Amino acid sequence: MLRVSKDGKTWDRRAELAALDIAVSPNDPDTVLATTQNGIATSTDGGKTFADGAEPVLAFVSWTKPNALYGIDPAGGLHRSADGGTTWKKAGTVPGGQPQALTAVDADRILAATQDGVYESRDGGKTFTQRLPVTPTEDH
Repeated sequence: MLRVSKDGKTWDRRAELAALDIAVSPNDPDTVLATTQNGIATSTDGGKTFADGAEPVLAFVSWTKPNALYGIDPAGGLHRSADGGTTWKKAGTVPGGQPQALTAVDADRILAATQDGVYESRDGGKTFTQRLPVTPTEDH
């Protein structure tokens, strides 16, 4: 269930969908993308309804100004869209295994958490540097 609030106190109910992550357009709050098992589902009415998912299948998405939209697939492939998610190009690969989170700070700086650490790119995903290693414990 997607819920929206302007004041953090009163919440409007929006669409129900099986999504792992959502991103709202920084240019148009009515445009919302959701990552689903079938691909990116798009809403143009503030999350009230969503079109069926379309390729690529991404785990996490992050949208910054200017219109730089990034997504990471379940294998760690980083993808970028410059047209609001209509088309995607692979920008690089995040090392470290399965992705856990993604944040685009700006058009070139991306932070990605994976199963073995946090990685940073300052060149739009071409290269990554590990910023925080995570060591697995025996207890998992």
